[in-house]
Amino acid sequence: MLRRVQINNLHVSFNGEEILKELSFDVSPAQMYAIIGPNGAGKSTLLKSILGLIHPQDGEIVLSSDQKKTVIGYVPQSRVIDDEMPISARDFISLGQTASPFPWLSRREKKTLKEIMLFTDSDRLARKPVGKLSGGERQRVFLAQALVRHPDLLLLDESTANLDPDAQRRMMELVKKSVNEWGVTVLFICHDLQMVRTYADHILLMSRNFFKTGDVPSILDDQNLLKSVFQSSFVEGERRHESPASSGLSLSASSK
Repeated sequence: MLRRVQINNLHVSFNGEEILKELSFDVSPAQMYAIIGPNGAGKSTLLKSILGLIHPQDGEIVLSSDQKKTVIGYVPQSRVIDDEMPISARDFISLGQTASPFPWLSRREKKTLKEIMLFTDSDRLARKPVGKLSGGERQRVFLAQALVRHPDLLLLDESTANLDPDAQRRMMELVKKSVNEWGVTVLFICHDLQMVRTYADHILLMSRNFFKTGDVPSILDDQNLLKSVFQSSFVEGERRHESPASSGLSLSASSK
């Protein structure tokens, strides 16, 4: 089980442009931590830094778990999947398991695979080619692949963005179930603030050169704060000749 996620004074730049600056926050174990803010704020850059795909210029990322090495699961917004890809959903999910020198699964791996497919309700898709699955079914399979190693930390990069509302709800319910039953810690990027209000325990609000963390009401009920982040992004976007719509921040998040 994950004991701590700590981001200390993180700096990331590309071609002289600062993407993340002095970013610091802590994440408690077995909670869902939403990352929100306009496009270009550095949200995906943060997740890729945690994954080790991007190396920060300064700062540190501390991941402490009961295991020698923290196991991380990752589900992107989308993947390029050929509609004619012949690999079955079961075989695709199994690719997420630890690499073995043998071209077959061990008894233990088969047992774990079966458990994960039942847990995510993807067992009914087991023999279907991944390329023939609907968008919601594919994301369910991607989530199963991310969970098949029983990760300490699960990173979701707008993984529900292209799904219909019902598929979004089912996906997030599965994620919440993994938190409640396995103690998985989740960081998820989301532009749907109502979904954030429903599923998040805490929030990291980001824009360029600004961040704020807090519980859900303290962030989402502060309309002045949200508007300030949105407007600053709009001004920055104008400077870069971007469309205002590219900010990606919806301000509608009514209280239940």
